[in-house]
Amino acid sequence: MNRFLRIAFLSAIGLIVLAACGREDIDPDPTLVEPTEVPVTGVSLNCKQKTLEIGESFRLLATVAPSDADNPKVNWFSSEPQVASVEANGQVTALSGGTAVITVKTVDGGHVAECVITVPAPATDRWADSGATLNDYPDYNIKDVKTYNDFPRVDITLSGISASGIQHGEYTEGTISFKDPAKMYSDLTSYGPLAMKIKGRGNTSWNAEGGIKNAYRVKLAEHPANKIFSLNRDKDWILLADVQDPTTLRNAVAFRISRMVSMPWTPKFRAVELYINNQYCGCYLLVEAKETDIENKVPVSVSETGEADSGYYLEIDDKYDSDLYFTSSHFGKKIKYKDPESPSQAQRNFIEGYVNEVEKLLKNKKFDKQTGYWSKMEVETFINQYIVQELTMNVDGNMRLSTYFAKDKDTKLFMPMVWDFDLSLGNCTYIGNDFNLPYYDGKDLYPYSSQSNDGPLGWFVKIRGGYPTENWGQKDTYYQYLFQDPQFVAALKERWTTVKPRLDKIPAFINKMKEYNKVAYDHNAKAGKNPRGNRGYYNPPDNFRDWEEATEWLIKWYNARLEWLDTEIKAL
Repeated sequence: MNRFLRIAFLSAIGLIVLAACGREDIDPDPTLVEPTEVPVTGVSLNCKQKTLEIGESFRLLATVAPSDADNPKVNWFSSEPQVASVEANGQVTALSGGTAVITVKTVDGGHVAECVITVPAPATDRWADSGATLNDYPDYNIKDVKTYNDFPRVDITLSGISASGIQHGEYTEGTISFKDPAKMYSDLTSYGPLAMKIKGRGNTSWNAEGGIKNAYRVKLAEHPANKIFSLNRDKDWILLADVQDPTTLRNAVAFRISRMVSMPWTPKFRAVELYINNQYCGCYLLVEAKETDIENKVPVSVSETGEADSGYYLEIDDKYDSDLYFTSSHFGKKIKYKDPESPSQAQRNFIEGYVNEVEKLLKNKKFDKQTGYWSKMEVETFINQYIVQELTMNVDGNMRLSTYFAKDKDTKLFMPMVWDFDLSLGNCTYIGNDFNLPYYDGKDLYPYSSQSNDGPLGWFVKIRGGYPTENWGQKDTYYQYLFQDPQFVAALKERWTTVKPRLDKIPAFINKMKEYNKVAYDHNAKAGKNPRGNRGYYNPPDNFRDWEEATEWLIKWYNARLEWLDTEIKAL
C-alpha cells in the first residue's frame, strides 16, 4: 500500500473510533471515573481523664471518623506543657504537679477531643511555704472601671422563677454568663451563656437580714472551655453574699491570711456583681467551691473503688443534716464525710479509726514525736490553721463549724483549708460575753462605751473550746491539748516569727480591695444590700454609716489584734 493509501486507511479507522466514543450506549471506562471525597466527621480518644505520676507516660489513641476518611492526620497539643507533654504519636509524659488538657485536632475539619491529665504534686509540695512569694495584693486592671456598669458581673437566667424562688437545698436549672467589659480580670469580655443549675446555701446566713441578699451554689453542666475570670475551668462555684458583714471584705481578708500562712489550699475568689433575670442582687464574692483536687484544690486523691488507704476530706460541723458523719470517740466531734460522700465500710473503719487514734494520743498527752500525736498529724498545718483562726477570732471556725480535716494515702491527718469568716475580725456582738473575753479600753473602736469585751484582746482558740454545749465555749478542742506540748509551742513561735511580717501587710491589702471594688461596693450599699453598713449612725461593731467607715474600723481592730497577739505569742 502506497503512502497515500495508508494515510487514508488510518484516518478512516480513527473516525470510526471517534464516532463510537460519542455514542451514549457505550459504558465509560470505570478507571476513568473521578472518586468521591470522604471528609473527616469527628475524632475521639481512648481516655477522657487520666492521673499520672511524675515521670510516668501513657499513650493516647485517636480514632478518626469515618475510618475511610481521606485525610486522617491529627495534631496534638498540651494546655500546660510544663505539666504534661505530648508527642506526635499521642504519647503523654507527666513532668510536674498540676493539670493539663491534652487536645487532639484533625487536620481535616478541625475536629477536637480532649483528655484531662492530672499529675499529683509530690507530698512535700503540699506543705511548701507558698506564702513566702505572695505579692502584697492581687494586680487587677481597673483603669477603665469608671462605674458599676464597667465592673465584672455574673448574669444568671432562670425560666419561670425569680431570685426569690431559688430553693435552699434544691437545684433550679438555667444559664449563666460571665462579663468583664473593662477587662478587669481577664481579656475575655464576655463568656456564656452556659447551662448550669443553682441552689441556695448557708446555714444562719440563709435569709439573714430579711433575705435581701442570699448566698448560692452554682454547678455548670460541663467544664467550661475557658477560665472563669482568669481563675480555673471549674464546674462548681460559690456566690458568697457577706450580708452580715458591713465591709463585705472579711472572707476575702481571711483567704488572704490563709495564703500568707501557706494553708495547703485557699479558695480563689473574685468580687462580682450578680444579676438574676436582669434583677440586681448585689456585690458578691465568686469563690471556688470546696472540692478535692490533688493540684488545684483540697490536695487529696479519693478512691472511687472503695480502697481504705486513699484520700479523705472531712468537715467538723454540728449541723444535723443529711450528710453522712461519725462522732469522734474522745472529743465528741461530729465529723462529716465530704469526699468520699458515700464511703465503703472499709473506708469508714479506716478513717474513723485514724481520727480516734489521733484524739486518743492527744487526750493521753502523748507528745513523743515518734510514737505520739506527731506521728499521726501534719502538725505544721494545725499551726497555720491556728494562726488564721486566732488572729481573726472566728466564732464559726474554732473547731465547731467549718473546720476541715484531710488525709491522703501518703500523708498524716492535716488541715487543708479555712472557711466561713463573716462573723470574725470583730464582727460579733456576743463573743465577749459568751466567751468571757477581757475588756478593751479603746475609744477609737468603741466610741459610745469606755470599754468593750467584744475584742480584740484575749486568747480565743488557745484556751476556749468551740463546741456548743450547755457550757458554751468550754468544751475542749485539740488546741487545749496541743498547747500543753512544749514542742508544739516552740514550733508555733518559730512559725509566727516567719509569717508576722506578712501579716503586717493586711491593711494594705484591705485598702487595695477598697480601691478595686469601690464602684461595686457603692452600688451594693445604695441598693440596700448592705444593711449593717448603711444604718446612718456609728456604733461598732455592727452599725456604721457606710461601708468605708466599717472598713476603717476593721483595719483598726486588726492592727490592735495583731499587736496583742504578737506580744503574747512571743511571751509563751
